[in-house]
Amino acid sequence: MAQKNTASFEKLAQNSADAGREYSEACMKSGTIFMKGFEDIMGAVVSLAQESAEKNARFMKEAMSSKTLNEFADTQTKIAQESYDDFVSGATKITELSVKVLTESADPVSQQVTEVVKKASGAMAA
Repeated sequence: MAQKNTASFEKLAQNSADAGREYSEACMKSGTIFMKGFEDIMGAVVSLAQESAEKNARFMKEAMSSKTLNEFADTQTKIAQESYDDFVSGATKITELSVKVLTESADPVSQQVTEVVKKASGAMAA
């Protein structure tokens, strides 16, 4: 009887060690995915900022070349509308990237937890 209990304990200890190692590997994989995704998000932010700066410079030249007050006001209205549209588009892009990164980076850990639960449920049923 003592040998059976010892064998069961050793199996439980081995299963726990395996689960811990697999969970650590899943966490490392999640971290790698997150960091790569974060780099992609930061690249998009820098790109959007650069595009915005270039457009603003072009808009300032256009506004300064206005010959009448009405032409200046029309240019300012156009600039404001394009800036707003660019902001909404950029915010949407960053949000979509963020959701993608968070979902993909959580997946390895989620899969590992699901696997551990399945194994534990099977062991309890046996």
